[in-house]
Amino acid sequence: MPLAIDYDPDPQVDVLRITTEQRAWVGWHQEAESDLVVKIGENHNRDVVGLLIIGASGFFAPYFRLMEDDGPVKTRLGDFTRYDPESDTLTWGVVHDAAERITQADPVVVYWDFPEPEDGDEWPPPVLGVALLNAAKNLAPWFVPVEPAAD
Repeated sequence: MPLAIDYDPDPQVDVLRITTEQRAWVGWHQEAESDLVVKIGENHNRDVVGLLIIGASGFFAPYFRLMEDDGPVKTRLGDFTRYDPESDTLTWGVVHDAAERITQADPVVVYWDFPEPEDGDEWPPPVLGVALLNAAKNLAPWFVPVEPAAD
């Protein structure tokens, strides 16, 4: 399925969109952060078809910065945003290893809440965490890694 990644660098917008050709039915935000929205398809309540990140440059900090920005690197408080340079994975929120509660729509991985939703539930369970695989590659047109990460 073709994947499109687009970023609007206008400081008034600062939005990154990852989309597939599949039509989105609804957006479901990450439990702790309403500006990180998982787009859900029509086929299943955990059918991930995209990701929308509002205020993206703050979500990538302190691990990535805008390519043309040579000012101080933005930082986020706490450990909500994490980056593993070895696997090149940028993660937000809580991750777990319960395969039945993980959906992958490469390069986006979504970690759903517990317990498993009841049959017939119309809405997906809350999103605990989201990961962006191959982060440096996928953010490359607009963002560069910060090495070492800013504190």
